Amino acid sequence: MIYKFKSGTRLKVSAQAAGELCAELESQGKLTPHEVVEVSRPDDAPLHSAFEWDDEIAAEKYRETQASYIIRSVEVVVEGSDKPTRAFVSLTVAENEREYREINKVLSIRSERELLLAEAKRELTAFKHKYAVLEELADVFAAIDRVG
Repeated sequence: MIYKFKSGTRLKVSAQAAGELCAELESQGKLTPHEVVEVSRPDDAPLHSAFEWDDEIAAEKYRETQASYIIRSVEVVVEGSDKPTRAFVSLTVAENEREYREINKVLSIRSERELLLAEAKRELTAFKHKYAVLEELADVFAAIDRVG
């Protein structure tokens, strides 16, 4: 099988090596993030360089991941709606630079609203790509194409 990374992936390891390793672990019933880290610990492991092994740096990155989870977990009811939605959304503000912005502000500023809409369309396209093998979602995919 030929493996490749999805578009936009910034990993500096071989997609083929990553795919083969994941397939091997899956065949053993062990494809979990924990197992991928464990088999990647040796310096000569194919995916070793994909991980941050300096514990101080890794700990800080993990705290940033936790902070992102907190930000993504806060909800608000947007004016004119009765359903809660995320209070803060992530927008690309510069090349490879993202920031969270308050949803009401994003919706009220045309350029930011357009960024959010473009992000939503990219996510819909990614959803379609991820689940393309499910014929049961053909109507959903057609709707995504109409919005596209």
